[in-house]
Amino acid sequence: MSVTYQLGISSADAVTIYPDYDYFGGQKQIRSEHRSKSGRLRIYKWGDYDRFKIGLSFVPAADAALVNSWWDTNTKLLFFITSDTVTEVHSCMITNEESPLGSYNEPYVDYYKGSLMLEGY
Repeated sequence: MSVTYQLGISSADAVTIYPDYDYFGGQKQIRSEHRSKSGRLRIYKWGDYDRFKIGLSFVPAADAALVNSWWDTNTKLLFFITSDTVTEVHSCMITNEESPLGSYNEPYVDYYKGSLMLEGY
């Protein structure tokens, strides 16, 4: 079973990414918990969203420049996860605090490394 990961504005211009071993994906809940004076716990769920953390190495310079430009302009993206014949599509944005692919993959100067934080909207 092979899994392919792609990120782009649409499927036509998507960049294929190859996650490192520390790939994480799942949902995060927006909720609040309140405990009453009697000890009863009340949990209010306001919603949830997709969240992915992807470590990347050996990303070609052209792809790194494109991903960094999406981060810089807060572009709404689609994250495609294809497993055999099934494709999951997640609407997301890059939410890194700093440029996602900001350092060279030494000793190469034409490959970059970094990490992507993607969150659904």
